[in-house]
Amino acid sequence: MIDRRSFIRFLGILLGILMTLPARLARAKSLAIPLAKAKKLEKAGGSMVLKVKGQQILFIRETEETIRALDPLCTHKGCALVYNRETKRIDCPCHQSVFNLEGGVVKGPASKHLKAYDAKLDGDRIVLSLG
Repeated sequence: MIDRRSFIRFLGILLGILMTLPARLARAKSLAIPLAKAKKLEKAGGSMVLKVKGQQILFIRETEETIRALDPLCTHKGCALVYNRETKRIDCPCHQSVFNLEGGVVKGPASKHLKAYDAKLDGDRIVLSLG
């Protein structure tokens, strides 16, 4: 038979594991993409759509230190979006919606923001969080 002290210790350990589980699962959804496999993103101003874990993601190399990751489909009618390097905006060629680099609507007819993903540069790779 288990004594009270051992039982409380067991519950404490179990609670600790359960409390750290969401953080561990979130880290499990992060992945690294080598810049060597995304040549257009090696320099600031570059953009490209990559298929990651079965979904398309638009990557925009905003500066030498920052990168953006967004859903590449317009929230109005689902058209493929294009990054405009000159205006630093994301344009929909179908119905002229415009989005900023955070995915916010600048000009309609789209009314919903683009889904944005956490992405950062880490040396010669992109670290993307799909969570």
